Amino acid sequence: MLGKIKELVNIKEDIKAVSNDFNELKKEVSSFKADIESLKKSVNDSSARHEDFLKRFEKNLDIINESKESLKKEVYDFKLLKSQLQGKVLQKFEDELGKELNVNIEKLKKDYGGYAELKAQVDSVKPKIDELNKTISKLSDVSKNLKKEDFELTKYADSILAVDREKLELMRKIDTLERLISKMRRTNR
Repeated sequence: MLGKIKELVNIKEDIKAVSNDFNELKKEVSSFKADIESLKKSVNDSSARHEDFLKRFEKNLDIINESKESLKKEVYDFKLLKSQLQGKVLQKFEDELGKELNVNIEKLKKDYGGYAELKAQVDSVKPKIDELNKTISKLSDVSKNLKKEDFELTKYADSILAVDREKLELMRKIDTLERLISKMRRTNR
């Protein structure tokens, strides 16, 4: 009997332990239930926000589609305007280029006439320059044969040659100016 009482006490302790475990389990279930309620509320809020977003998106989708169509039209108009503008710019460029080419061709024709006249004058002066070069060459040979004592005379000869070159250059310029003046007189008549 004592064994049965011990068994009853053990059973009572086991029942108490099971009861404690059950109470803890009940608390955990309550906690899970609260978490589930919180999660359910969060899902509902999220679902409501999602529905609100979808409604606003559907409203804005029409605006987006209208904007898209408007943009397509503007891009088409822009491309059309661009091609027209390109044609006009190209035509204007060709016209201006043609005018400039005509002006430059006329100038070249006038300059060519002057060039031919100038070439003839240069050809007539060339023998004189060759003769002058020979003279200068002779003077150069003479100056090489001079002694150190005659150095001052070499300087003098160099200055004479420089003056002579200047004179020739001035004579060429005078000839050129005379030709240009006579040409201008002929053009003005």
